[in-house]
Formats: sequence, C-alpha cells, structure tokens
Amino acid sequence: MSTKKILIAGSSGLIGSALVPFLQAQGINVGRLMRHAQNEHPYWDRESDTFCLNEFNHPDIVINLAGENIANGRWSEKRKQQLLDSRIITTEKLVKHFMISSPAPKLWINASAIGFYGNRGEQELDEESPVGGDFVSQLAQQWEESSNAIKRVGTRLINLRTGLVISKDGGALAKMLPVFKFGLGGKIGNGQQIMSWIDIHDMVRAISFTIDNESLNGPVNFVSPNPISNSIFSHLLAKQLKRPNCFPLPSFMVRLLFAEMGKELLLSSTNVVPKKLIEAGFKFKYEKLEESLKAQLGG
Repeated sequence: MSTKKILIAGSSGLIGSALVPFLQAQGINVGRLMRHAQNEHPYWDRESDTFCLNEFNHPDIVINLAGENIANGRWSEKRKQQLLDSRIITTEKLVKHFMISSPAPKLWINASAIGFYGNRGEQELDEESPVGGDFVSQLAQQWEESSNAIKRVGTRLINLRTGLVISKDGGALAKMLPVFKFGLGGKIGNGQQIMSWIDIHDMVRAISFTIDNESLNGPVNFVSPNPISNSIFSHLLAKQLKRPNCFPLPSFMVRLLFAEMGKELLLSSTNVVPKKLIEAGFKFKYEKLEESLKAQLGG
C-alpha cells in the first residue's frame, strides 16, 4: 500500500510548524515546499519561476498556507499590496502548475481567515454568511477566489477560515505573553469585541479530519464552538499566568499605534461558529479557552 503524499507550502509558519510533525506521526510522506534551491526539500525556483518537486510531482494533497504575516507592521498601501501578492500570486502559480499535472491532487486545502466576515459585532456567523467590507475581508475573499480554479480538474477544495490560533509558540498569544507576564495586561478598547479562536492542537486535528472526511467542501470555519469577548480573554489569560489584569489599551491608543491594522485586527468583533465541522462530527479537545490556555501554558 502506497504512502499518502502531502505537499505543504508555508510549512514554517505557526500552523505549518505544528501540522508537519502531526501528519508525519501518522505515517504520511510530507513534502515542505521551500523558497530556495536545495537538495533536501522540494522548492520553488523564483528565478526560473518553476517548481522542482522531485518525488512530490504528483502529491495526493496540496496544503497551501503561504502568506506574509498580516500583523507585522502598519498597513501602508505598499504593505497591503505585499500581503495580497504573497497570498494571491503564490496560490495562482501553485494552482496553475497542478492544473496541468496528471493526475491532479485529490484534495487542495487553502488557507484563509475569519477576517472574511469583517467587523460584525455580536452577529453569529457561519460559512454561509456574506463577506465583509474591511481590507481583511477583501484579502480573504481574493485569497479564496485564487484557489477556485483547481476545482476544474476535479480536485476537492477546502478553504481554511481560521480564527485566532492559540499557541505558546507563536501568533497573537506569544506576542501577548511578555506584557501579561509583567502584569501589564488588560482588555483592548471596551473589551466587548468577540474573539473567535482555536487551539493549535485542534487546528491540526481538524485539518486531518477534513482530509479524511470527503463530505467537506468549500469554506470551513476553524474556530472553537465557544468564542469569547476580549475582556474575558484578557481576564482568563491573566488568571492563568497569576498576574493582574488592570492595564487596558484604549481604542484611541490602538488607532494611534496601529492605525487601520489595529482597527481591523484588535478592535473588530467577529462571532464565528464552526458549523460545518460540528455537523460533520468533529470533536474539539479544547472547547473552552481556559482549557486551551492551561494546555499551552501549564499550571
């Protein structure tokens, strides 16, 4: 029986770094698509604009997580274009390559984000909810659209609409930890904005679940069933670290420090439910934030 082959782009990011060893532990042959020429891994030769994939020329599954970190630096027009290009151009080139590959991959998993829905207050959102009007919404929508062509060759497509990923090893939580450990943490703005999150362990388990569950197609929300307000998030994080939670970051300071990025990433409220995962029978290991924080931070 042949070993399943999965090619992953963006394997060095927060999700990819956890996903690669998780899949390998299941006996899956994982190829990490690199950005520079080398012998150990498949790579994308930027100078000749060709993919050198070796044994991964015909993978069973492609997982595309590639894209520059959206939270690194203020959003100038140049920076916005970089965020778009790092997602759209990479995805389009990968899709174009594998559309003419025979046999085509059976499954394509493409990263996206719950930013697709934009700032929607307390409104409950599932995969059928319409796109928002923010920059992050348009970014996610275009990212998803850039992967749609792969369906023309009969490949099943999943778009990972990912929420805030809880991991001590990176992402938002890792950035918050020094502030909260020094006892300087607190709510952001009025603290009422809804945060839809998922533990990194459930994230990789859910990706594996979508691989095995052929009934899942299109956008899938990768979030816990229990979103919470920023105020409660801050309280639970401070409690887990046994530190005070009394230094709020006012909205005007968020806008002053981070401009549009702060408004859309820190002050927006997005109340998302994982409707498709639940209906397909996925069981979360960490449904409550306090369970996730304890697993990540100990104690």
